[in-house]
Amino acid sequence: MYRNGKVRAHAVNGRGLAGGRFRLDYPSVGATETLMMAASLADGITVLSNVAKEPEVVDLAHFLTDSGASIEGAGSDNLVICGKSRLHGSECIITPDRIEAGTFMLAAAITRSCISMSPVIPSRVSCLIEKLSRAGCKISQFDEHVLQVSAIPTHIGDNLKGFDIRTGPFPGFPTDLQPQTMALLTTCTGSSLVEESVFDKRMSHVRELQKLGARIQVCGSFALVVGKDDGSSLHGSRLVASDLRGGVSLIVAALAAEGTTEISNIAHIERGYGNIDRKLQYLGAEIEISTPVPCLT
Repeated sequence: MYRNGKVRAHAVNGRGLAGGRFRLDYPSVGATETLMMAASLADGITVLSNVAKEPEVVDLAHFLTDSGASIEGAGSDNLVICGKSRLHGSECIITPDRIEAGTFMLAAAITRSCISMSPVIPSRVSCLIEKLSRAGCKISQFDEHVLQVSAIPTHIGDNLKGFDIRTGPFPGFPTDLQPQTMALLTTCTGSSLVEESVFDKRMSHVRELQKLGARIQVCGSFALVVGKDDGSSLHGSRLVASDLRGGVSLIVAALAAEGTTEISNIAHIERGYGNIDRKLQYLGAEIEISTPVPCLT
């Protein structure tokens, strides 16, 4: 039931949820996590197929299991969940954010810099490591969770080369790194093709990147990015962030743009990146968040 902007739901049998068999049309992370949580307290056994295999889904399954749930198959295409009458408290360690790690890897590449970051779980960003390595970056792993990304021209011996990406469910290329990767591709040699196969209309950042001088042509879910060979270098401009990942891609692009770039609507970015300005400042970026001065009447 939808009322006053909220969705209200209840079990039709008047008692509680009952287990069943469900096959997802698409391996959605949100749908998988919602069904997994509901099934953990449903009556009976629930079998979920064609589920998402993202690390975040696996982490949630481990947390629920530690809290008393019975979940088998996390990380595979199918989940079997035996419902419990109640769960109990447990301790949970949040694993490193692979999308934040990937964003900083792309920031190092677009600025032709070298940065080390920790903690990172390399297996969770393996798709990006492969693409950046193919582009010419030197990526090294130190210890278990320390990753170094170098794109310094004197280290890699050449400019970065463009590459193609197609987003998809894990272990495919993350859709949440598509906008940031597109920003990088505008500074690489050659042309690159970006295909967004997860979300419809996830190209809103293109118009803002074009304000910086990027040469990008969009056709449906495809974007052709013309690299630095045939295009012009990026330059500062006034931009508007319309979503989380698209917004942070503007920051990534602005790091490599000549002059000053001003980005508004940054609340989208701040909800997914804690203290991003301070972290980039620590790496040497000239970035600050300004608070609008209220008008006095």
